[in-house]
Amino acid sequence: MPEFTGQRDLQAYLKMFWRWKLLVIALVVAAPAIAYFVEHRKPKIYQAQVTLAINPSAAPSGNSVFASGNLSAIAAVVTTSQVANLAGAKLRPKVPGSVIVGEVSASANATTDFLTITATDQSPTRAAQIANAFAYALGADEYQQLVSSTDSQISAIKAQLRNLSRTSAEYAQLQQQIGQDKAQLQTESRGPQIIQAATPNYTPVGPHIRRAVELALVIGILLAAGAVLLLEGADRGLHSPDDLERLTSLPLLAAIGQGAFKGVSETDPADEEAFQMLRTSLTYFAAEERLNSILVTSPFEQEGKSTVATGLALAAARANVDVILVDCDLRRAGTSQRFSLADTPGLSSVIAESRPAESVLTDWKLPKDATGRLRVLPAGSVPANPAALVDSPAMRALLRHLESICDLVIIDTPAALAVSDAVPLMSAVSGVVLVARMNQSNRAAVNRLQKIVVAAHGRLLGAVATAVRSGAGYSGYARHYYATTHRQVKRHGRKVRADSASGLQLTQAPPMVGAKRGSESPTSDHDLSA
Repeated sequence: MPEFTGQRDLQAYLKMFWRWKLLVIALVVAAPAIAYFVEHRKPKIYQAQVTLAINPSAAPSGNSVFASGNLSAIAAVVTTSQVANLAGAKLRPKVPGSVIVGEVSASANATTDFLTITATDQSPTRAAQIANAFAYALGADEYQQLVSSTDSQISAIKAQLRNLSRTSAEYAQLQQQIGQDKAQLQTESRGPQIIQAATPNYTPVGPHIRRAVELALVIGILLAAGAVLLLEGADRGLHSPDDLERLTSLPLLAAIGQGAFKGVSETDPADEEAFQMLRTSLTYFAAEERLNSILVTSPFEQEGKSTVATGLALAAARANVDVILVDCDLRRAGTSQRFSLADTPGLSSVIAESRPAESVLTDWKLPKDATGRLRVLPAGSVPANPAALVDSPAMRALLRHLESICDLVIIDTPAALAVSDAVPLMSAVSGVVLVARMNQSNRAAVNRLQKIVVAAHGRLLGAVATAVRSGAGYSGYARHYYATTHRQVKRHGRKVRADSASGLQLTQAPPMVGAKRGSESPTSDHDLSA
């Protein structure tokens, strides 16, 4: 997973999310859709409010919460079971307080000394009735406390009167007190004053579809981000040249675009330039030592190693290099098929039958602007034991001989993790080029191949990423730069063929056996398309 350190890493994160775009879209769309479906199925909720004024001075004395003037405490009394039961008895039909207490809430405004009781219900009329019932119940509860307090006082005075003489002055005073308490009970305000009674409000306050959808959208985005990061951490694939370079700690020699793997296309200068970049990278990354031979391999089949080997051979030959391309895949002979040399004698005949290498080398005509030379040594017939044939002194002697008659030998081998044919040659060549196809190769396979090369005492020159999609730093600039040239090529009608599975393909033509550098080519040229 890329570490965020700047703008370039932000682009890597964007690419990472783009790879999982279907999952991201699914989560971001599904979460709000589910929220909308759930909220839309909920019944509509209506709300009604009643406003009360609290007068602490009119409240009963003693420990009464109403006498304290604490509006928050009075608001808490609204949802008690005693008040709820009184409200339920007020409704028609009567209901238990426990049924409606959950539909009611109360809030206090300390500035105005107003208390607001809010009731919710699926019916606007029922909501208003419940709110008014609780307002009545709150006043009734307060009056009951007042009556209870007054009765307690009168009972205490009567207990004192039983111990006094009726003719005493104190007895007369207590009798007078009893009368005053009863009069006060008759004239006392019964409960809080209703400032505004609740009326039906036909505008629903719920469900909150918009709020639920917005919240679900945020949740969906967070889930998508978490899922992508989790899957990216568990993903063992390679998706970009940067992934390959970080994994192997090797120089990225070149990034070969998907255009090199097209079935039938016209010559694409951008693809040719990618192979020129590979040749240049090998030249300067290994400047301290001459490269006489290069082995091209990959973890598995169909990763582009034959395409890279062929493209590198062409690029080097066009740059004044005498190149011999050896098809060492004695099992499938992919390179030989590209050059239409699958049925001709080749490497197997040279090793098994001790034939001279020059007798099976095929000289291919290059474009007029090319200053080098390209010869191809096909695989030949399939031997009984290809691995033993490659791992033989005769193969090493042949390799030394080929290095002596040309500038550069490029060897295309089978997939290194599929068969062991390439392993014996890794220490016999000047260097090994590791090829991995984006979105197909996996990290474990590339790591395993890298360890095999090191264990075989091979020298890893670098890595090549194939099937790279256009993007900044890879093939996007080259395609834009060569757009005019490509259109000019189209106007001149230069048509070429490309192998549908691996890219580079040669037109069929009679082989030029034993041709020397600088010799004239026959009329039927071997033209190569990249």
